[in-house]
Amino acid sequence: MQINGLNVVFFWVRDVDQALTWYKNVLGLETGPRHGDWQEFHMSGETRFAIHGGRPEAGPPTAVAAFGVPDLAEAMAEMAEAGATPIDEITDTGVARFVTYTDPDGNQVQLLEETA
Repeated sequence: MQINGLNVVFFWVRDVDQALTWYKNVLGLETGPRHGDWQEFHMSGETRFAIHGGRPEAGPPTAVAAFGVPDLAEAMAEMAEAGATPIDEITDTGVARFVTYTDPDGNQVQLLEETA
């Protein structure tokens, strides 16, 4: 089997409109096409990011979406201004620095700055 990259990352959410507001207002993502309970966001590159409603029994998060940012400190300041607080400290791997937040459904969202 040949894998041609990652096509889409999506999170199950209880309330699409509530999650949509969070991703727009806190992360500043621009909305893309919406089809019922499926809401995509515009991203550069080939990978798509979306939220999908209709699974209220969803348990703890099982995936993390890491959004690349050019300046982690600046991105964190913008997140704080939008009312978001990280759930951990900055991790520096020597290749990248990242920090984790959660959306209204508890899905983990990381901001990642490549450093090498």
